Amino acid sequence: MTIVETSIKVSQPVEKVFEFLTNLDQMKKMSQYITAVEADGPLKLGSKYTIKTSSNGHNIETKNEVVAFEKNKIFGSKAFAAPPASDVISTYILEPDGSGTNLILQTDAVLLPAGMPSMPGMEDMIKNQMITGFNTVLASMKKAIEG
Repeated sequence: MTIVETSIKVSQPVEKVFEFLTNLDQMKKMSQYITAVEADGPLKLGSKYTIKTSSNGHNIETKNEVVAFEKNKIFGSKAFAAPPASDVISTYILEPDGSGTNLILQTDAVLLPAGMPSMPGMEDMIKNQMITGFNTVLASMKKAIEG
């Protein structure tokens, strides 16, 4: 597995950023494809939740578990994937930065699934594509958090 990391500066305190990250209603607003987020209670370490998405007539349910939870510091979840895909752990780390927050996203992912041929430069290409996508997600979060 490989750690893929990127970050963004949010001009809100860590408390507001953490509240946003752990609010299930906010999760639904982050993608037009998310139709529902269901949890077994308030999010905390060990909580399980399901994200339901719909795109082009396909409905997908992704099971998740909170694997890191320290109020105003860290929130991490593990998404369980059906083979041949692999599980992914995404962790948000919040660092105070003046009056704002440095929001770091670390994802522990398999860049080349089993059976995929490895060509020179392929892992870097996939990693760069992931970072581009994560930067887009973080920019959307920043906009939503800052209002």
